[in-house]
Amino acid sequence: MRNMRRTAALLLILSLAMPLGGLAAGEKNKLGLPTGNLAGFDGGSTWFGEDFAYDITDEEACWALLQKPITVLNVGENELVYPRVSPDGEKVVNEWQGGSINGSLAAVHVLGEDEGGWTLIEGLDYYDRVIRGYVKTSLLKTVTPNKKYGIIIDKLYQRLYMFVDGKLWSSCAVSTGLVNEEQPYNETATGEYLVGSWVGGFDSEGMYCEMGIRFNGGDLLHQVPYVERADGTKDFAKYGSQLGRKASHGCVRVARTANDEGLCIKWLWENLKKNTKVIVWDDDGRTLPYPDDDLPLYYNPDGGSSYHSTATCRSVRDKYLPLAAFTYGELESGVYAGLSACTSCIPAKRRAEIDAINSERVELAEMLRNPVYTGETPTGGIVTSGPREETDASDNGGASTGEVTITIKD
Repeated sequence: MRNMRRTAALLLILSLAMPLGGLAAGEKNKLGLPTGNLAGFDGGSTWFGEDFAYDITDEEACWALLQKPITVLNVGENELVYPRVSPDGEKVVNEWQGGSINGSLAAVHVLGEDEGGWTLIEGLDYYDRVIRGYVKTSLLKTVTPNKKYGIIIDKLYQRLYMFVDGKLWSSCAVSTGLVNEEQPYNETATGEYLVGSWVGGFDSEGMYCEMGIRFNGGDLLHQVPYVERADGTKDFAKYGSQLGRKASHGCVRVARTANDEGLCIKWLWENLKKNTKVIVWDDDGRTLPYPDDDLPLYYNPDGGSSYHSTATCRSVRDKYLPLAAFTYGELESGVYAGLSACTSCIPAKRRAEIDAINSERVELAEMLRNPVYTGETPTGGIVTSGPREETDASDNGGASTGEVTITIKD
């Protein structure tokens, strides 16, 4: 039985390794960096199973998943491990930003039993690809998540849902990774993760990101970025307006303004506990629906220019509160047609915007299904990296020690 399992596993791994033939061409993106081939790999949509229900209203099922223990790779929380085609064999994928699984915080599925000190597992890399291969059995560690808090991030709705003591407490808008032809690794990978260290603030090429909390190697939860004006004040307008849409390099940008319940990045920074489970739901094959026509929206009839998701939006002066109500079905008529969506409370999008987002997602999916991403392969088995928002991809330093290469990218 052991030999049969090993033979089946090797056939599976070898079938997944076939796209590596394209990597020999040595093509690179416009930054001069090798990128990987997405063809032939399962995506994150398979992680929770084909029949998985992305139902945030099912509190019991969501909480059960948030409390389920996970297996991680017991190395540093910002180190990467490359699974092997066979025990102590070649890497399944060996490329910049791809083929590796983040240690300590990222869940892996154990697919087999110990084989001479090696075990077959699968995990997700920065391309949101399922990488199946062998790792040393000694690296496998089971962790029980924090019992009070849990987070679900839905990439379709671009929202973070905060669970407390088994109940959905509140939600807020986020921006997850936005991929493009040159940077397919910008995707915020689907899967299950654990809150690790409180990293703090960092500068990403002029974007300042504060209150960074690590949950997957170089991916952090952090405040929506700002740029510093000449007088030293902070301008959040550009990146704040992107909340509710994909925009980052892989990190999860979180709203800075507290909602009615008080949820915002500051609340996460002050209240989350280490090993809080973070679940990222995939959006592949899913379509953003129109809201119900009777969904309540709000505006300030005394000269207001925005519509809101709540009657007590904190971006509005107290003297105008509570705001007047209308419905989503009325949004395209009368005075409501000229209102813009509030960038603080992030109300439901207009139908035209939903159509545009769904169209963009279809075009992106078609692009990723026909990739031309090939490149040279790096060396080493474990890599250390900083936050992906701050990575200067053109300036990588490295030091090699046998099987382990440490690459500092921040």
